[in-house]
Amino acid sequence: MTTNRIRMRCEWRCASIALCVLAVFPVAARAGEVADRWFTDLTQATPTSAIRRDGAESSWIAVDYELADRVGVMLFATPKTKSPPLTLDLKATGWHKIYFGVYYGYGPGGLENRMLTARLTDDHAVTRFGREHFRAKDGTYPERESDWTEVIEVFWKCADLTGQKLTFSPPASGTMAEWNTNLTFVRIVPMGEDDLAEWRAEAPRPETKILIANYDGGNLPHWGITTPQGFLAEFEGLRDSDFAIALYAMARGPVTFYPSKVGELIRPTGAHGGGSWYRRAMDAGLDPLEEAIRAAHTVGLKLFPQNRLQGPQLPPSHLRADYGGRFMAEHPEWMCTYGDDEPTRHLSFAYRGVRDLHLKIFREWVEDYRADGINLLFSRSAPFVYFEKPVRDAFQAKYGEDMSKLPVSDVRTQNMRAKFLTEFLAEARSVLDEVGAAQNRRIETCYTVPVHQSPPNIPPEAKESSLAELTFNALDVATWMKEGLVDHLVVHIHMYGLHDGTTVHGKIRELTDLARGTGTKVYIDIYPRRMPPYQYHKIATSYYAAGADGLSFWDTYGRYFRASEWAFVKRLGHRAELPGWADKGKDYYRRLQLKRLDGILFGREFSRPTDG
Repeated sequence: MTTNRIRMRCEWRCASIALCVLAVFPVAARAGEVADRWFTDLTQATPTSAIRRDGAESSWIAVDYELADRVGVMLFATPKTKSPPLTLDLKATGWHKIYFGVYYGYGPGGLENRMLTARLTDDHAVTRFGREHFRAKDGTYPERESDWTEVIEVFWKCADLTGQKLTFSPPASGTMAEWNTNLTFVRIVPMGEDDLAEWRAEAPRPETKILIANYDGGNLPHWGITTPQGFLAEFEGLRDSDFAIALYAMARGPVTFYPSKVGELIRPTGAHGGGSWYRRAMDAGLDPLEEAIRAAHTVGLKLFPQNRLQGPQLPPSHLRADYGGRFMAEHPEWMCTYGDDEPTRHLSFAYRGVRDLHLKIFREWVEDYRADGINLLFSRSAPFVYFEKPVRDAFQAKYGEDMSKLPVSDVRTQNMRAKFLTEFLAEARSVLDEVGAAQNRRIETCYTVPVHQSPPNIPPEAKESSLAELTFNALDVATWMKEGLVDHLVVHIHMYGLHDGTTVHGKIRELTDLARGTGTKVYIDIYPRRMPPYQYHKIATSYYAAGADGLSFWDTYGRYFRASEWAFVKRLGHRAELPGWADKGKDYYRRLQLKRLDGILFGREFSRPTDG
């Protein structure tokens, strides 16, 4: 038995030596093909002293593996190992396509997320990579349903690798640092003249910069950002892209994520416990809003600070001080109410005090920080104006009727509620014009509004009309456009599962037709958040056909580390080229079968661990 075991080990090592040649030299190419180069033995990375087999602190864990036609050594980092950055000398010149292989198998034979950061020598900041899994509401994509026996290869980007090395590391801090990290291999493919011509044709142009990224909050705690480099990494995925604007959450109602002079700084327990990370950034001498604007500009983006209106949730997340700050806690009389004066969970823009505070925050953004514009999020936290006493009094004065006795479906009640919100936006426009005149620039507005495929809680006759749904929520976008109150209208369409967007063409057309001839551009948010390139292509093409001026991406910070998808998303402003791109991105994601891992041959009855 011992002799057989020794023989088997020798055979394995001999095979490893023979196949590891593939980790150093290009694979032989067939006539007319360009040879690619694999780095499968990652113990070639430096410092070699930080690569071990025993899981010691300050090191990476090296593990042998075998694919169908090559062997190598993959590397793992865990939160306990506190693994340092490693650098791989690619020893390449000229332009190449870069691919990463990552193994997501875990425990007794399941899958878990892995988070990796990487950068080339000339990059300004790291790029973040994670698992591209799907949830039920995202749709079903069998070709991407990987399992614990596979390594997933994803396309990162094209780059001139002359004089460049690759540095990779686990996330340094934040909730993402709680995941394990893996890198199985790196593959680079030299680019011929045709490849280069294609890549250069996909470069962003002024007319393709029609995409909007939305960071609606939560991203700072995810990555534990406390350095300027951390803020640069927030936007590195949008470099060399069709994105023009980033909407970046910096307030939730009266509560701010930066040291505001007028708002209330988020408590350490605020934003679901993430407030501590904003405070840590400030303790490190950083102003999160100032750093975000600087970083976005470095990448070539405009940054619009975003206020995501928020109210208390169900207990134990019910404390007004956490969700609306002292402002909400001390002014219960300024909440939206029903006709019988029972309160909802949100502040009302019918009250002067609520309006004034938000206007002061807007002024601070553009006057003190010189932000490029403002964004107010109306796709969450309704109602914004309801049946409060000032609204009922105005209704009584105009119609001579008691508004509280009428149903919410009464169009007059909806128009009266919307009138108060429109007046607030007109006041916001006046503030921006005043500051803009002093700074010799125009300061833009962006408002995000909700449209549902099947709207909840509204009368049946309003369900087929986006305008009716918006008016029901006190959002009179027709007047906003007519009076020049909105430069960028982002329509957050709630659609899930497999779809091509055509079922909401009518609702989109209502808004794009309305905007024609005004100064308003209409952007449609692409949902779900997780889709392969061909599905993004299908929906984007559909929305452009419905008249969209551009596209928006909710939770951008949860999309850009899905590398194979993001490499396609960042080019979706190329609306003229899209019809010919139906197959683009199909080679951005690949499943590779493992033959052996850690000396264990796969495909046997006990290949999967059985200890639970």
